[in-house]
Amino acid sequence: MPQQPGYGRGLSAIFPGASSGRYDPESARAGAPLPAPGPSEELLATIASTDSGIALIYRSLDALVRQFDLEDAAVVLEERQIGRQIFCAGRRPLGPADDELLMAPPGLYTQPALERDDFDRSLMLSLCVVALRLDVVRYDAWHDPLTGLFDRRSFDRLLDMAVARGNRYGWQFTLVVLDLDGLKTINDNEGHQAGDAALRELGERFRQVLRIGDDAARIGGDEFAMILPNTPPDAVEALLQRVRTVDGLERACPSFSYGWAQIPGDATEREALVALADKRLYDAKARRYEARSGG
Repeated sequence: MPQQPGYGRGLSAIFPGASSGRYDPESARAGAPLPAPGPSEELLATIASTDSGIALIYRSLDALVRQFDLEDAAVVLEERQIGRQIFCAGRRPLGPADDELLMAPPGLYTQPALERDDFDRSLMLSLCVVALRLDVVRYDAWHDPLTGLFDRRSFDRLLDMAVARGNRYGWQFTLVVLDLDGLKTINDNEGHQAGDAALRELGERFRQVLRIGDDAARIGGDEFAMILPNTPPDAVEALLQRVRTVDGLERACPSFSYGWAQIPGDATEREALVALADKRLYDAKARRYEARSGG
């Protein structure tokens, strides 16, 4: 796909209603209508109303194809945090005919070449970069930077929604809370980098074992929690055993204790649910301590 420079209307070409109008106080006092929002206002409104930056990229490419009656359009982006990304109009997957795109420098590519003076492709490319960076920001805002799991604030929201669904629709789920038994020992004997590695690998273990729809979070230093839909309590130990035995990681799984509580069987309110899971966790830790002490 050829890449061609362009100048002029830019984003207003693919976001209908955008123009370069400016507010004029004299005209306003004379009763003239306000101008349509300019490209910046239209862009901001579009971004604000779009939950996904990737969806915004595809929407922009599809609009570009329609606006200029193109056969295809694609954008190649290269961002430090997420590497090289290629998006094609219509969410088309890359095929054998796209070898040029795989090697192409970052930019906007169209078929046929977009040879128009009224479209600024540099603005289009900037839009796509901003959209992709917004997705990274959204992800970072929801996730723990060390493990990649949800963070405490995100998990609290997910748990509130799960409890509400459970009470309203009878949706069953098991809350599991767990913490490591020996993170301090790892930190003291091997250093904090080893402790961080143990936490990161535990996050990876969860990602490999949990199903789509299960949610896992790091809610404290060495504390984790999971929301497991349609998972009875007697299935939790088998699931956690699979977590312990995931292959291909550098470290053995650190020892952990856990507690659980279920909606609707154990509680109907979040506070009671969490309190019961915490109590069972503390009881499990006490039993483990007694076993180690020979008590």
